[in-house]
Amino acid sequence: MAQLPRAPLSPLGAGEQQLPRELGGYLVRVLRLRAGDTFLLFDPEAGTEADAELLRDIPAIVRVGEPRPAARVTRRELVLLQGFAKGDKPEQVLRAAVALGASSVAFVRTERSVAGAELRHERLRAVMLDAARQCGRGDLPTLLGLVELTEAVGAARGLLLHMDPNAPESLVDALRTAPRDRAITLAVGPEGGFAAAEVAALVAAGFVAVRLAPFVLRTELAAVAALSVVAAHE
Repeated sequence: MAQLPRAPLSPLGAGEQQLPRELGGYLVRVLRLRAGDTFLLFDPEAGTEADAELLRDIPAIVRVGEPRPAARVTRRELVLLQGFAKGDKPEQVLRAAVALGASSVAFVRTERSVAGAELRHERLRAVMLDAARQCGRGDLPTLLGLVELTEAVGAARGLLLHMDPNAPESLVDALRTAPRDRAITLAVGPEGGFAAAEVAALVAAGFVAVRLAPFVLRTELAAVAALSVVAAHE
């Protein structure tokens, strides 16, 4: 059975209503829905979803059914501490974080991060919403912003793991004996990896080094690989 088209709407409530102009345009121009077509609305803030029917194209008027808990939401606390990198790498990481079940993401300033760069929160939220729409997820990871590594490490909990291509133990091995409901915090370095002092701080905080592959991975690929391994372990 084909999956119904999905679109985000917050807050989500039952009844007949006119959709915001941008969302209506998306349904009609991008998804090419017409009056009488059905689709799914989801509220990523509340983790709910509802069946909807488009009653009128322009302006977009819909009939929304009773909201219910979204079918696909995060089940485990999975935190990604991602070394802040340049360009569109934060967007790539967030797309993967949404699709692979991260519950929160913190971009961390490190010695090798781009100096003076900042997060574009509005753009990144739009990226997460689009990723959630595509993958069927009904909630969003919490974006903790751009924080210092020491601050993020101090707040970390659960099974603490940092990615290191030279680690003697693999991520698969580390997860094999971990309870499936245990919180996990993954730390991925920026381009060039964590500096020696940063690795020492991670180890002092209880992080264990684990490897993903016998090769050095780009920072955004390391994040995708680490999240994929954890998702496959569910």
